[in-house]
Amino acid sequence: MDPTRWSFNSGNLTGPFVDKIAAMKEAGFTSATLWHSDLFPVFDDPDGAIQPFRNSGLRLSAYQFLRDMEGISDSARAHKLELARQLMDQLKLIGGDTLAIGSTMSPTEDRNWAKAVEAVQMFGELGKSLGVRVAYEPMCFSEWINDYRLAWKLIRDVDHSHVGLLLDSAHVFLPNLPLDGISEIRGDKIFLVELNDFPQTQLPIREMLRNYRLFPGEGVRPVGEFVDRVLATGYTGEFAVEVFNATYRSWDARVVAKRGFGAMEKLFATR
Repeated sequence: MDPTRWSFNSGNLTGPFVDKIAAMKEAGFTSATLWHSDLFPVFDDPDGAIQPFRNSGLRLSAYQFLRDMEGISDSARAHKLELARQLMDQLKLIGGDTLAIGSTMSPTEDRNWAKAVEAVQMFGELGKSLGVRVAYEPMCFSEWINDYRLAWKLIRDVDHSHVGLLLDSAHVFLPNLPLDGISEIRGDKIFLVELNDFPQTQLPIREMLRNYRLFPGEGVRPVGEFVDRVLATGYTGEFAVEVFNATYRSWDARVVAKRGFGAMEKLFATR
C-alpha cells in the first residue's frame, strides 16, 4: 500500500506541537490527525499557531473531537451546533475537510432514534455548508451507540453526503465485536480508519483505551484481518495510527513516531 495513506495522531506524542510535527515528518508520515488543543490552547494568534503545520507539508487527515451529538436535548442542540461550527471553522483554517465526532457518553441521553437521525443530519448540513465531512465514531464505552454495526445503521438512516463512519479498531477489539459486520459497510461511507493493537489483559476498557494501546502487530488482536475486511469494502481513504500509551508518552516523540511508521510498514508489506 502507498504509505501516503498512513496518518499519525498527534495525541500519540508528548512535547511541544512543533516537535510532534517534526517527529511525524521525520518518521515518514505525510498526514496527521490533530486535536484543537494542539493548535489553540489559546486563540490569540490562530495563523501563528497553524503556520508550523502548514510549513511542514503534512496533510490533515482529521480534526478531533466533538461528542454527545445524537442524544442531546432540543435546548442543548443550538449550543452543540455552535461548538461544531467553531471546530469546523478551525479545521478549514488549518486546511482539512474532516471533523471527527464521537457517540454520546451521557447516561441520560434521549434514546430516540428518529431524533438521533435528525440531529446528525443537522450536523451534516452544517458540514456541507462549510465544506466539511463529519466522521462519526461509535465509542465502545458509550451507553447507547457503542457498536460499529449500530453506528452504520445510523449513518445509513442519516443518508447524508457529508456524514460517514470513523472506524477505530480499538472500539471493535476491546468489546470483542465480530469483524464480519465490516463487510456490510460501503467503503465510500467510511471517512477514516484508526488502527491500534492491545496486549492480553483484563484491565478495564477505559484504562486500556487511554494508557495501553499498542502499535499494530505489537499485541494480540487481529489487526491484519481488520484491515483486510476494511479494504474489501472498497475503502480508499487513510489509515490513522491512534495509540494512546502511558509508556510511549514518556518517550521522545521521534522514537515513538518512527516505531509507529515501522509497524505500519510491517502491517501493509503484503497489502
